[in-house]
Amino acid sequence: MKACVLYKKGDLRYTDIDEPQIKDPNEVKVKIQNAGICGSDQHYYLEGGIGSAIVVREPLVIGHEGCGIVTEVGEGVTDIKVGDMVILRPARPCFRDDCFYCQHHMYSYCENMRHLGSAATLPHTQGLFAEYVVAHKAQCRVVKNMAPEVAAFAEPLGIAYNGVHSLGEIIGKNVLVMGAGPIGCLCAASAKVLGADRVTVVDIRDEPLQIALKMGADEVCNSKTNPEQIEKWSANKGHFDCTIEATGNGFACESAMRMTMPTGTVSQVGMFGTGHQPKDLGAFATKGLKWNAVFRFYEEFGPCVNALEKGFIDPLPLLSAKFKACDVVKAMEAAISPDTCKVQIYFD
Repeated sequence: MKACVLYKKGDLRYTDIDEPQIKDPNEVKVKIQNAGICGSDQHYYLEGGIGSAIVVREPLVIGHEGCGIVTEVGEGVTDIKVGDMVILRPARPCFRDDCFYCQHHMYSYCENMRHLGSAATLPHTQGLFAEYVVAHKAQCRVVKNMAPEVAAFAEPLGIAYNGVHSLGEIIGKNVLVMGAGPIGCLCAASAKVLGADRVTVVDIRDEPLQIALKMGADEVCNSKTNPEQIEKWSANKGHFDCTIEATGNGFACESAMRMTMPTGTVSQVGMFGTGHQPKDLGAFATKGLKWNAVFRFYEEFGPCVNALEKGFIDPLPLLSAKFKACDVVKAMEAAISPDTCKVQIYFD
């Protein structure tokens, strides 16, 4: 079968690999339709890894955002059948009796976690940029009448749902979202759907901010061209009840904390790269803020798929371009460009 394989930094090929086979009775085989290019996929391509801890050491099929059609099921699978369309959750916990985190339903922290398209373990866990993928039944959510372009947004929407969930009760709250990238915009949409009264999105680029408005933001602000507004929101110990930080930029995080009211919660969705962590934690220390890290998602998977299936959230304003899988390098270069938002590949 064909797959998009990363061999090392900058070396991404559309090539032939062995087709995966079902080895566990609880597994299903899926023919991939659409798959989104995530920021982590871009890091693999540009840097050959994610930071210094996760490095590509063998050929890796990247990709963890996607959907497809079931072509085969294991004998232990009863609620999924051949022909079903499924959205894939990347995380595959071990579910073992001797795993403390699985036994306590803390699946995101499973010590034996396998995550689609990840070089964190060796052998690497192959991802979704392939014609066929084998996954555990627990990773599959059956959907009906959903466009594959929409279904491929379920994974980043799951991250957004986790980000909003970590804020706690947001009914009637005034919520700030730092960053208007795909995740930030999905956080804005999720916050509105889950009960926020008002959502404001801040970024340094006008084009993504216009997309944020289409995704449900009530107000946007370009902090680069309108720093006066940021200062107003920072005055009197802050303006917003709670904040989602979706940039992974230390300076933006510091600004977000200044704009958050005392005892408010900051949900840290953006991942800080080396050297990009916040340096001034004065606002955090003096205002009694709660700062929650957001790492992947699990329980949020079903609810976020429901939101897409019922049309509560329309992610398509985020989709800048689609490429055939054979043009994966062009797709990756487009995804890296600041002129695009979300890019997907698809298999015929």
